[in-house]
Amino acid sequence: MKVPFFDFNQAPSVLVEEWQEAVGRVLRSGRYIGGQELEIFESDWASYININYAVGVGNGLDAIILGLRALNIGPGSTVAVPSHTFLATWIAVEAVGATPLGIDCDEFGLLDLDILEGFGSRIDAVIPVHMHGQAVDMRRLCKWAEEQEVKIIEDCAQAHGLTIEGRHVGTWGDIGAFSFYPTKNLGALGDAGVVVTSKEFLAKRIRSLGNYGSEAGNKYKYAEIGVNSRLDPIQAAVLRVNLSYLDDWNLRRREIAKHYINGFKNVDLQLLNEDPSSSVWHHFITLCGWRDEFRVALEGKGVFTEVHYPQCAEDSYAHIKGMGSNIPIRARKLAESTLSLPISPWMQDEQVQFVVDSVREIILLRKAKGDIT
Repeated sequence: MKVPFFDFNQAPSVLVEEWQEAVGRVLRSGRYIGGQELEIFESDWASYININYAVGVGNGLDAIILGLRALNIGPGSTVAVPSHTFLATWIAVEAVGATPLGIDCDEFGLLDLDILEGFGSRIDAVIPVHMHGQAVDMRRLCKWAEEQEVKIIEDCAQAHGLTIEGRHVGTWGDIGAFSFYPTKNLGALGDAGVVVTSKEFLAKRIRSLGNYGSEAGNKYKYAEIGVNSRLDPIQAAVLRVNLSYLDDWNLRRREIAKHYINGFKNVDLQLLNEDPSSSVWHHFITLCGWRDEFRVALEGKGVFTEVHYPQCAEDSYAHIKGMGSNIPIRARKLAESTLSLPISPWMQDEQVQFVVDSVREIILLRKAKGDIT
């Protein structure tokens, strides 16, 4: 048996047919920028997460950049970002001319609020990243940010559909940024993103900034220098289809995570998270000191994995900038030991069990050889 990390060929045929119909609908409309498909998806997404405004953009990186710009975060601003995240979070801060301040992660790989709160007034904005499908403690973060007058841009690229106390991620901060990269919990068939906010003036500015800085209703009159970052109607139509499945897909991810967690009991394998209900499981993370050997062994059995991420973002950013880097120990150790097992709403039960059996066999064999005591 072969178990890919993620494979669109596993998508159900009925879903592929719905994608084809959605794309065909756009082709027949003759409207390939803006239009009804985009407007409906923006409205549907805003309604789904229960927020006032959603503005489609080109991708998740643009969503963060435009969110920062809309909040007037730029040169002279300091933005707290997690040391453990995808590099795009740091790139966005660099792109607006602000200075990123790395904050170490906690035991779950999330922004360590104890460390963050120690910086106080030095920070103008913070980007909490809901890593791997888990949520940062937004109630605590919002309380601190309000006291310190710090803006919050939630990076929700890995947590579509996740709620905290019944409230969706992306709706807690000033702005929420989502990527719809194809392998996300809610993915398009190409690059796509959205910015959400409860404030009308921010939504209007984000839409303007993503359309060259043009004023509403007049694309040749400009309020400021903007960029070209728009969600196209073909991707919007596909996202409308996928949104109707999101809750079911997240439920399936939780079922797989629960099966993994139960299956790995009594073997020497550390997991980043062992609570199935606390995450939408964009990634299922194991922590292993012999990660590279483990990965090769799994591939030998037909189980394919990924590493999220082999170098913490703060280290990558420092390398790019040619700077020295004092990396937080926890974030670096996470980068050295993280291994992501296959998890997809389209995985079959037999594949899930095969992953469990393969992991157990490798670990038990290593233990029998005395490599694990």
